[in-house]
Parts: sequence; structure tokens; C-alpha cells
Amino acid sequence: MNQKYSIISRKQDIGQLINQLHREEFLAVGIMDTGTVEDLFSTLDWFVGNFNYCLHVVSQSERFPVEEMQARYPDVTFIVFPKAPSLAERVNALADVCMTTYFLTMRSDTNLMNFDWKPIEAKMKAEDHPAMISPWIFNKSNEEIPTLRAPHMQGKEVEPLSFMPTAKCHANLYPFLGIGLYDRALFQRLRGYDEDISGAYWQTLDFGVRCWLYGYPVYTMSDIAVLFYAKQFLIEDRSEQQGFERFYSKALSVHQIKGRNFIRKGPKMQGKVINEEVKPRIGLYKTDFQTLCENWKTPE
Repeated sequence: MNQKYSIISRKQDIGQLINQLHREEFLAVGIMDTGTVEDLFSTLDWFVGNFNYCLHVVSQSERFPVEEMQARYPDVTFIVFPKAPSLAERVNALADVCMTTYFLTMRSDTNLMNFDWKPIEAKMKAEDHPAMISPWIFNKSNEEIPTLRAPHMQGKEVEPLSFMPTAKCHANLYPFLGIGLYDRALFQRLRGYDEDISGAYWQTLDFGVRCWLYGYPVYTMSDIAVLFYAKQFLIEDRSEQQGFERFYSKALSVHQIKGRNFIRKGPKMQGKVINEEVKPRIGLYKTDFQTLCENWKTPE
């Protein structure tokens, strides 16, 4: 594995370790260090006191003295990058390190308002096995944010439409800012987030679309709710970033005709990506993007 970060593992007593050898822990929480250091302290204090499931913090080395943090939070594992990691690097590192059945990604500038495990687990174990479940998201005024995305083409460009969640469970094209609950084994089988794409929007769009094209849905459920307590406006940067052609190559080059997959190169695609990433996996595509757009049911 390409080790771009250091891991400072939580301190466990020997009894705890022996217990863990006999049963796999089912849930890890990964807190992405995205706010102030004070935000991180208050978030960690809350999780240690209220939701202490195999806690991880993903951060960078200049943020705080790691030894002091380890002494203050002995139950927490720290994943520390030398410089600020991208969203893709954060989530992939968490999935590699956590060793649990599921992992929940949070941010240090958010609060977990709701997490109702029974319906979440039932959905994750359902026949239409989802890759992940993303939350309802609220701003600092407690207003719900339109984080539902539907696949849509504007000419030759992918331009997802945005909606407000209204029902308990909705199909969602990709997880807003990557926040939510993931099936770890499936996440890794899908090869996680693409670290060669820049920008959280393109990284999450690429991941979500890949899930759907491979036959694994992404859902948004009201059973998980997250509050951005300091932000009023939550805006995605959809401008073209380095590596965005990788998304286009994987998402739009495969066309399905009468159940068979064909490759057709188009604008904003790269032959190298098609040859190295798409062709070897063409058998995994259960549908194509055009069909996804045509069959998508948008919320009422």
C-alpha cells in the first residue's frame, strides 16, 4: 500500500484487544479535520462522550502536536498526512485503516443530529445493496440544504440537478462532501475515491456515478442528519479541476446497446484513462449514464 500518512493508533488495554480478535467491530467514525482546532476538540469531546465507535481523526501534521492529542484522547486513532489531504485521500485512508464493517465520515465543523441504526442497517443489508447512505444536511439556521442530486446532461456536459429531500429515503447520485455511512468492503471493491481527480465535487461525482453504473445505489436517508453549525451557505465548486477528464472517461465512454457494453470516445475524455481504467472493467458496467438519466425518478 502506498503509505502517504502516519497512523497513531488508539491505546487499548489487552482485554479490549482480545475481545476484538473474537468479533469484528461493526462501525468506525472518521472525523475529517476541516474546521478550527477548537472545532476538532469540541467534536472529539462529543463523540468520545456520546458516540464512541472506533474513532479516527484524519488530519495533517502542522495542525496540532500529535503526542498531546494522543494523551488527551487515548481512545482515538489519528491518521496524519504531511500536508492537507484531499477529500479522496481522507476517505480512502480511513477505509484502509479502520478495519470495521461500516464507516461513517463526519467533519469537525459539523454535529451529528440523528443516527438511527436499525433502519440504516436494514437498508445496508437490503437486496439492492447500497454502496453508501448520505445524510440530510442542515445549515447553521437549521434549514435543510438541497443535497439530493439527479443525473442530467446539459448538451455534452454532466450537470446534476439539485433537489430537497422530502421522503425518508431517496436515490442520490453522489454524497455531498463525501459525508455518510459506507460499506467498507464494497467501498474498497469499487476502488474508493479517485485521488487523481482534484476537487471534492468531481471526486464525489466520480465515486457516486461509478457506484450507480456498477449497479450499487447511493441513498440519502433522514435516519442520518448532520448540522453545519457555523455555515449558512454550503456551495459546491463545480468548476473544471485537474483530472476531471478522468470522470468523463469513466462515466460517459461506455454505452449499452441491447445489454452489451461498447466504448465510444467523446469530448473531455482521455484515451489513456479509457484504455487503463474502463476497458479492463467494462464487464462491471450494469448500465450507462444515458440510461441512468432516462430512468431516474426525481423527488416529487
